[in-house]
Amino acid sequence: MSSPDTAQRLAQQQAIYGMPLSRRFGELMSAYRLSQRSLARVLGVSAPMLSQLINAQRIKIGSPAVYERFVMLEERQDELDLQRVLDEVQASEPVLTAHSNRSRRPDAGALPGAEVAAQLGRMATTEQLRATAEAARAAEAAELAAVLDRAVASRD
Repeated sequence: MSSPDTAQRLAQQQAIYGMPLSRRFGELMSAYRLSQRSLARVLGVSAPMLSQLINAQRIKIGSPAVYERFVMLEERQDELDLQRVLDEVQASEPVLTAHSNRSRRPDAGALPGAEVAAQLGRMATTEQLRATAEAARAAEAAELAAVLDRAVASRD
């Protein structure tokens, strides 16, 4: 039986990620036939950190790059050569930009701005979002800054 604190953290994960991370990570480990340690290596996170996320000792995936690799694995789990997918995802260096340079499955189109803003709002703190929006403006990436501003506004 879980403690009230654990139940609360599981509920927070459910609200952020659509289901507890134990279930999402479990589905990936099953689909790719990976141990927890192997999944951690592919994602670029320590095994203890992954364990804390799975056991709801931590609520959120703190690194946008780790979250992006996680989503990449979910998007590509139906491909035939799963070892190639694992190798590519592990070698990837995801960056949040206005234009993605990674290829997507044909049926995986770009998310509408509001959905992207909502996703970003779940991955970063308000301060991180504001700082990134300012950096985007400085780099003349106005569309990216607007999405980040929308993510900040959705928290207010």
